[in-house]
Amino acid sequence: MTARAAVPRVLAAARAARPGTWRLVLAGLVLALIVIAYFPFSWSPPRTVPNQVTRNASGALVFGEMNRADTPGPPDWLADVRATGQIQVQLLAEPQSAQGNASIIMLASNYWQGDFGVGQVNAELLVWLRRPGSDQDGNPAFSVPGVFRPGQWSMITVSVAGGTLRISVDGRTRLTARVPAGFARTWSPGQVALGDEMHGGDPWAGQLRLAAVRTPHYAVDYVRPGTLAIPAAYLYVPDHLEPWPPTDIWQWLTASIDLLTFIPFGFVLVLARRRAGHPRLAGLAATVLPAAVLAAALALALAAGKWLFAGRHTSVLNVVVQVAGAAIGAWLAARLAAGGRRGPRRSGRRAAAASAARQPG
Repeated sequence: MTARAAVPRVLAAARAARPGTWRLVLAGLVLALIVIAYFPFSWSPPRTVPNQVTRNASGALVFGEMNRADTPGPPDWLADVRATGQIQVQLLAEPQSAQGNASIIMLASNYWQGDFGVGQVNAELLVWLRRPGSDQDGNPAFSVPGVFRPGQWSMITVSVAGGTLRISVDGRTRLTARVPAGFARTWSPGQVALGDEMHGGDPWAGQLRLAAVRTPHYAVDYVRPGTLAIPAAYLYVPDHLEPWPPTDIWQWLTASIDLLTFIPFGFVLVLARRRAGHPRLAGLAATVLPAAVLAAALALALAAGKWLFAGRHTSVLNVVVQVAGAAIGAWLAARLAAGGRRGPRRSGRRAAAASAARQPG
C-alpha cells in the first residue's frame, strides 16, 4: 500500500474512533506535557531558608550551600564605571572544592542579566563582562585555567582600563584582552552579590578575605562589615520567568518546541470532546475557541508549577505559542471532521446533466 493510499484510511479511522478512545489519548498527552515541563522533578518550592554566610574569627566571609550577601541597591561606583570605563576587582579567595560552577562576585539585575562577574568552574577562573558583542550575561566569558585548588588562597585581580582587560593571579598576569571603549555604558542598575548569583543559580562554597572594587573615584571592600546585607534567613524564590522579549536563540527554539507539542493536544482535545453517537462537530469558531481556552488553562497551570521545581523556567512567549499550537491542532481536527461529512463532489457538467434529467419533460 502506498503512502498516498494509506492517508485516507488513517483519516477515516481517526474519524471513526470513539470519543472515549481519544480521551485516553488526551490523558496520555497531558501526562507527557507534565513530564516535559518538570523533568527531572527537582522539588524546590519557595521557602524560607537559613543563610549560611558567616564570618569567622579572622574576619573572612565563609559561604555554604544557601548564600545571601548582596547590596540593598545599585553600588555607588556604577556611574563612575559607566563614565570612565575603568574598574578593578580584587578577590582573596579560598574555594572549598575544585568542583563546581558558581559565581564568587557579580553585578547583576536578575538571574538572566549580569553585567560583571568573577566565578569558579572547577579549577578554572571565569570573568563575565557585558560589552558590545556579548550577550546580556557577559558571554562569551574570559577564562584562565588552573587557578583554584581546595584549601589554597588565591589573589585574583581583574582590571579594565584604557580599553584593556587584564587578569592577574597571585601577582602574575594570566590574560590580557581588548574590550570596546565605553563597554560599561549599557550596564544596568543591578546589585552586587557575593557567593551566589542574583535570584538563582548555584552557590559558591569557600572563603573570602578580600572582595574589593575600585574605580577612579570610589573604593569599597565588600568583606568589611556593613557593606552587604547578610540576613540570618531569607525567602528563597529563584527567577523562573524568562525576560521578554527573548534574549537568545534558545528561548526561540524552546518556543518552537512548545508550539509543536501543543498541536497534538489541540487536535486530540477536539476529538475527545465529541459526544458518543454525535460525531459531528460544531462550527469552526465554536470548536477552536474552547480548545484554545482549555489550552491556555493548561499552559498557565504548567507555567505556575515551574516555581516548585529547580531549574525549570517559563515565559510569556511559551504560553502564547502553546495556546497557538493548540488552536492549530483544533483547527486541523475540525477540518478532519468536516471532511468526513462531505459527500462526493460532482463536476459542474455532471451536476447540470443530473439536474436536467430530474426536470419534468
